[in-house]
Order: sequence, then C-alpha cells, then structure tokens
Amino acid sequence: MRYLVTSLLLSLCVVTANAETLMLSGEVAAENSQVFVAPEAESWMVQIAWMIEEGEKVKEGDPVVQYDTASIAASLEQLEASLRKVEAESRRNDLVQDLSLLEAKNTLQVADLMLQKAQLDANIPRELLSQLQYEQYQLALTRAQNAKQEAEKALQVKQQDVAAEKQRNQVEIAGAENELERVQVMLDSMTQHADRAGTAMYVEHPWTRQKVREGDSVQRGFSVLEIPSTDQLQVKAWLNEVDVARLHEGQRVSIAFDARPGVSLGGVVERIGRQAEPKQHWGDSAYLNVDIQFSDPLQVDLLPGMSVRIAVEGVQ
Repeated sequence: MRYLVTSLLLSLCVVTANAETLMLSGEVAAENSQVFVAPEAESWMVQIAWMIEEGEKVKEGDPVVQYDTASIAASLEQLEASLRKVEAESRRNDLVQDLSLLEAKNTLQVADLMLQKAQLDANIPRELLSQLQYEQYQLALTRAQNAKQEAEKALQVKQQDVAAEKQRNQVEIAGAENELERVQVMLDSMTQHADRAGTAMYVEHPWTRQKVREGDSVQRGFSVLEIPSTDQLQVKAWLNEVDVARLHEGQRVSIAFDARPGVSLGGVVERIGRQAEPKQHWGDSAYLNVDIQFSDPLQVDLLPGMSVRIAVEGVQ
C-alpha cells in the first residue's frame, strides 16, 4: 500500500514537472469595425492627401481620409467637354437626318401629285385623243406609278436610317454620360467618411509593416485606416505552428496588458485558425490566428490595438 501511494506521488510530480506555461502575443481587437481601403482610381496607386490624426475621436459622417484627386478632376473636365461635344454633334446630326427625311417625304408627295395628274390624263376617253397621245398618257401613268413606288421605298429606307442614326447618337451620349458618371463616382469616393462614432486608428502596410500615414501612396484595395467599435472587444493572438497541438478551443487563458501594468483578465480560446501564415520580421516560422473572448468583466478602459500577453497554464 505504501509503495502504491509513493508511485502515485512520483507520477503526479512528473506530470507537474512536465506542465509548462504557453505564452502568446496579441492585441486587443474590435469584433466590428469600419475599415477604409484605398478606392478605385485611374492608376493602381493612390496618394493619401490628408488623413485624420490617429487617436482622434470622430463622429458619424465626419471626413477621415482624402486622396489626391488632381488626375481624376482633370479627367472629369475632359469627359464633361467630350459629353458637350457629343451632345452638340448629336443635335446637328438630328437636324441633318430630319432634313433628309423631310426631303424624302416631299419627294413622295411630288410623286403622288404626278401620279394623280397621270391618272387624270390616262382616264381621258381614247376617242378624244390621237393614238400617239393616248399611248403617251398611258406610258406616263406607268412611269408615275413606278416613281411613287420608288419614293415610298426610299422613304421607308430613310426612316429606318434616321431611326438607326438617332439611336446611335443616343448610344454615344449614354456612353459619354456613363463614363462621366463613373469618374464622378470615383471622384466622390476619394473622400471617405465615418459610418460610426469612434477613435481613428492607423493600420500597418502589409509589405513594410509601417503604419500608413498622410502623404503615402498605397495600392488600391489596401487598408489605410480603421474605426473600431469599442462595444465588443476581443483579443487576437498568434500561435506558432509548432505549438498547434498544445492549444485547444475552449481553453482558459490569462491576459496581461502592456499599457495596464498589474491588470490581468481571464479569457477563453474561441477559435484557432486552420491556415498558418508567415509574419514578416518574425523569422521563418508560420503563425495561426487565435481569437480569444474575455471571460471576466471589462472593468478597465481598453482600446483596440493595445498589445497583450496571453498565458496558457498547464500546457503539456
């Protein structure tokens, strides 16, 4: 019996000795935030002409980022001039087409009058005319009938041509208007506004890891600014892929804050990413994203971006 108790104590000591504390680094993050990205522009790079100071409080609707608009404004002026030119040419073409259509209608009216006259002449009794004159009237009637048929066909063709030409003019105008509207929307997107109240936070450039600032040129689609919501905060941490078997969803952790010495809060691992990715300037290892929810009430003021240290006790 004494031997069994001694063996159990030795086993417990071995397990305790093998237990370690797994340390992770991370930061406070907002579950919901408004992220501003470099908008569509004429080129693949856009320059930030102005950006609100980091840490400044903003209200809903406040402007927060303004991009350089010189090239877009110049394009807009050219497109406005192009639209005016297309509209003027369309009006001139419409007048020309309307005139040619009117001429075709007049030609038909003349042909109809000539046919009426030819019919009157051809209806004169034969006994009142000479044989030559009678045959001349009949020939004139045939020619007048043919002339009217040709005038009717010419009018139909002209009507189709005029309709097609006017439609082409409208298509050109619509194309110029759409291009002008596209560039106008692009120009409007060069000024970005806050959709919510909050605190402005700069974001890191994905290549240089330097915070994007006023005056920088960034590729369109890159994040430049964030306004996080402080209503729902969590912790985003990074787990070295070699430690993936040592951490599990649902594990409890302890969270310490570099900006709040002496403050420690509890948390629970909510999600562990499935795809490890390298992090620049962190060496050759790859890391998985880890989402941690606070399990203790937030009795201190926390802001997104605060760096944290996460301790996971009793890890084998």
